Amino acid sequence: MRSVLEQDYEPIEYIVVDGGSTDGSVDVIRRHKDRLAWWTSEPDGGQPQGLNKGFARSTGELMGFLNSDDTLLPGAVSQLVGELERDPRALAAYGDAVYVDERSGETRYGKSQVWGVGPMALAATGTVMQPASLWRRRAWELAGPFDESYQVWFDVLFFLNMARFGPASHVEEPLATYRIHQESKTAHATGIPHTEELMRVADEYFGGPDLPEELRPQARTLRALYYRRAAWGYYSSGDIARARRALLRSVPLRPRMSRKTMRLLARTLTPEPIVRLRHRLAPRR
Repeated sequence: MRSVLEQDYEPIEYIVVDGGSTDGSVDVIRRHKDRLAWWTSEPDGGQPQGLNKGFARSTGELMGFLNSDDTLLPGAVSQLVGELERDPRALAAYGDAVYVDERSGETRYGKSQVWGVGPMALAATGTVMQPASLWRRRAWELAGPFDESYQVWFDVLFFLNMARFGPASHVEEPLATYRIHQESKTAHATGIPHTEELMRVADEYFGGPDLPEELRPQARTLRALYYRRAAWGYYSSGDIARARRALLRSVPLRPRMSRKTMRLLARTLTPEPIVRLRHRLAPRR
């Protein structure tokens, strides 16, 4: 909260939505309540529902959000606002981020990637460092609100949908910290819940009737790509059968595959007791 309240840009309409925490978060919020436009602490249906609730209360022309684990770096808001003022065509501005651990120790540099419907879809992951981003209200009206049926991919799909309607501007500087720890969702990017959402993206987004026109020529390739990424998630979690099924679903869509994916397919076709033994014995990185 201090990283937002100590920004050098004014005015900031700061809304805090807490999902009914019992860890002392409410006491922290109350200490700063005089500087908040609105706040609440109550159970909700997950992160995207809480964010939608907060944005429904907002009135500003520029929008963004910060998760409880992340921080804005000094001057971040001013830089993003300045970039949007410089380029009136841009629907969003976004910077890079610094990954940190639970003790705020820097672990690596997180560089945002190219903006555009095709490249963002092919990346099969988030290409915008979300904590380091702001977007215009009209972008929210075009691409929002967040899809509350997703708990991991909601912001990736939001930025992907936004890219259909216009350009964005990338500030090639670190503007936020992105915290990764054992309890964070990002730390479990190959876990079963994350992987199941990948399968849903393949089936419902890239295989659905509302797929953006720009992506229709690549729909089969994209579905295969997401099935194969999901297969790696299932395999890493020890679910060999679902890894095999995901890979086999990808083959009719795109028979050609990399050697790495071919090796994975071969492993999933090996008798499961042998694969599980190899999986347990494999060194962790």
